[in-house]
Amino acid sequence: MQLINFMNINDPLRIMVVDDRDTVRESLRIVLTLEDDIEVVGEAEDGRQAVNVARVLNPDIVLMDCEMPGNIDGIEACREIKEANLARAVIILTMHGNQQVRRRAFIAGCDLFLEKGINTTELLDQVRRVAGR
Repeated sequence: MQLINFMNINDPLRIMVVDDRDTVRESLRIVLTLEDDIEVVGEAEDGRQAVNVARVLNPDIVLMDCEMPGNIDGIEACREIKEANLARAVIILTMHGNQQVRRRAFIAGCDLFLEKGINTTELLDQVRRVAGR
């Protein structure tokens, strides 16, 4: 896991949430916005939209589903976001965390790979850890 050096530790972490399911995005948004040091700045429902929204918002962290419908999945969206320097970190969430998928994600530039079943406390700890907080 790569630790990212964020500019101002007093500023909230600006997070973008990406998942094709509305209920997952809503759940993540609720969990994240309850934290004083986190701000959800945007959402997307597929990989292409994630790249486009990140291009406009330039979030600190993109929290993204691995498997989504459309012409690019979360791993390819991660690659595009990282290559264009549109976010400081990308965290991939998945239900299918086999080694091949993990390898693809890290090759694409993923900073952290998490299982979707992770508990809220651990998710928040991992987000902060990636941010160096």
